[in-house]
Amino acid sequence: MKAITKNNNYEAVVEDYSHEGMGIVKVDGYPVFLPDVLKGESVEFKAVKVNSRYAFGRVLKVLEESPNRQTPPCEYYFQCGGCQIQVMNDAEQASFKRQVVGQNINQQARLNLHINDTVTGNPLYYRNKSQIPVQKVDGQVVMGFYKPRSHDIVNIEHCYIQKHVHNDIMMFIKDKLIEEDTSIYDEKSHEGLLRHLVIRSNSDDSEVQVVFITNGKRNEFLSIVKALKEKYPNVKSIVQNINDEKTNVIFGRRSIVLLGHDYITDTVLGKSFKIRDRSFYQVNHEQTEKLYQIGLDMADLNGNETIIDTYSGIGSIGLTASDRVSKIIGIEVVESAVEDAKENAKLNGIDNADYYLGKAEEVMPKLVKEGISADVVFVDPPRKGCHTEFLDALIEVAPKKIVYISCNPSTLQRDMKYLDRHGFKAKEVTPVDLFPQTKHIEAVTVLENTNTL
Repeated sequence: MKAITKNNNYEAVVEDYSHEGMGIVKVDGYPVFLPDVLKGESVEFKAVKVNSRYAFGRVLKVLEESPNRQTPPCEYYFQCGGCQIQVMNDAEQASFKRQVVGQNINQQARLNLHINDTVTGNPLYYRNKSQIPVQKVDGQVVMGFYKPRSHDIVNIEHCYIQKHVHNDIMMFIKDKLIEEDTSIYDEKSHEGLLRHLVIRSNSDDSEVQVVFITNGKRNEFLSIVKALKEKYPNVKSIVQNINDEKTNVIFGRRSIVLLGHDYITDTVLGKSFKIRDRSFYQVNHEQTEKLYQIGLDMADLNGNETIIDTYSGIGSIGLTASDRVSKIIGIEVVESAVEDAKENAKLNGIDNADYYLGKAEEVMPKLVKEGISADVVFVDPPRKGCHTEFLDALIEVAPKKIVYISCNPSTLQRDMKYLDRHGFKAKEVTPVDLFPQTKHIEAVTVLENTNTL
């Protein structure tokens, strides 16, 4: 029985947060989700969407504010879908993210582990990668980020979570696109040229890459490339990526270098990495170093181990461990990433790393049959987590430890629960905030193989 009626107004106290960062209030035990409210606040709201089990509301007034409420630093916050929790101050964001990890690990998976305090860092201007959609609306060039659940762009001039150099270059290119009357892609008709602008930078902004993602290979960027080169000498790579598919996927398969190299170089924990336009590379450098360092410390390496780095990408986690281990075996399903990892090993003079192309659940059993055993396996999967086939292969490898780095607490708890049933036990999980102002959180843990004790 529904306790509330659509379009009616109610008053309630925010009791908790959802994993999306929404506040949860209850009216006669019936949960209602409200955006942009904090735990403990007394609010007046209107019920706008009601179903049999829960409702969504719109806040009319905050009657009693939390001391942890802040005015969002960004003027676009209430229109833009890029950030979800800017109304929380830094302490509340850290608390919320620890709670999300704890709810998953200890309530969903019922593992009863210690959840450490969230490891925080610089809350603003941290993103080293910006993916900026470009449209023409009523004859005007519009660049920015999508409104929530839509393909309408909020036209922005300054993003508070992307680095300053990205904001500067974004506005410089926008002016040039207008000046040059560059053809802009139209999603509905599938005509026009420029779809997205992507900007990447290394940790000290000494190297920047600009990528024009286009519907077809026509190059209308010669004068913009020239102007960028003159204005920003730290732009070391300009690439045109061709994506002529009718798709929401940003990148196409083919890239053409317009200026400099097809990569920029960055360092993580003292190791250098070449990063190309389609390389996976964590977006927050400061926090990535902390995340990897915590993972390495949890592994407690003594120098004699063989480690397997699954989902190895361009080799970043494994290669940072190279000085502390005897052997690194990287496994990755994307061929270009395997080549990048080999190149990055060479770049750092690392000769104890081998990389295999393929699915880890297929490669790992072959390695076992060849007599290769792993002391530690690093696991850093995408948001969907690990397939059961992968986890079964991991159990077959029987490492002493698994270091699991996760960008989704929901799939982390599912995978940890499965591994726990097979004798791989954890004691603690550490949340690391790589994405301040947003609902997203990374977490890292080590699972020890109790079957070998």
